[in-house]
Amino acid sequence: MVDNSALKVARGFYNSFPDNKKEEFDTASKQTIEIMQKIEPGLRAQTKHSDKLFISLQNDSKGATGDVRDVVFRRIKPAWEIGFSAKNNNDAVKHSRLSHVLDFGNEWVGCPCSQTYWDEIKPVFNYLLKRKSEGHTFKSLGDDKIRYVYIPLLKAFRKELIRINNNNVGVPAKLIKYLIGNYSFYKVIKDDSHNLVIVKAFNTDNKLNKTVNGVKTKYTTPKINLPNRIVEFDFMAGRESTTLDLILDGGWEVSFRIHSADSKIVPSLKFDIQLLGNPPILFTQNIFR
Repeated sequence: MVDNSALKVARGFYNSFPDNKKEEFDTASKQTIEIMQKIEPGLRAQTKHSDKLFISLQNDSKGATGDVRDVVFRRIKPAWEIGFSAKNNNDAVKHSRLSHVLDFGNEWVGCPCSQTYWDEIKPVFNYLLKRKSEGHTFKSLGDDKIRYVYIPLLKAFRKELIRINNNNVGVPAKLIKYLIGNYSFYKVIKDDSHNLVIVKAFNTDNKLNKTVNGVKTKYTTPKINLPNRIVEFDFMAGRESTTLDLILDGGWEVSFRIHSADSKIVPSLKFDIQLLGNPPILFTQNIFR
């Protein structure tokens, strides 16, 4: 185990749990590792004492640079590594923000937002600043925050993403890479409502599932392709709401639900971004607890 600051923080949280909660996480973790040893032989393919397996927790700052993996398993000789993104009762991929200064186009897909977009969102944030000066909170705005903030901001976001896609090459693939990260990884979801653990293999660059020290995998996690085009992008269920639904080719589907993460009015709104659909060949294993 690599003794770093992320490990210390995680250990502190774990030790603060009651015994029954610790047992839940221990069971889910053990079941995950049992199946992962069959999928990734590198976890156990040691040939000599010097061939060490390094296990490290990553700081949250890694996510900002396109690495969504929470835990990384690594060997030096032979060079090999895999990573897990661990989720507890949720399957969110990102919690990105929109604001009057954040250029989502440049940050997400490397294509700056147009002046048209900035002009369209300016009245939204002017409205928020005015209501804040009057002593309002997001809660006190009631349905007005949906009518005057959420919906117009989503409309501007939708139009700008379509505009960026129409004027640039490879935007759908870049968007998915932004959302799921720049590295192939396994997503592990502890789902208490269904009493199971879900393992998904996002093998986007064919670097998972490799033979290590002559030991082969017992299960195949196929390479999945990134999307090439936007099929549909509109409000969820075809009516104005707080959520946009993006359908891409290849089975990819993403929802963007906008909300305020603060009780006070602040000049930014947060996305809860969910991956609703993925390529049908994506390896998925349900492990019942």
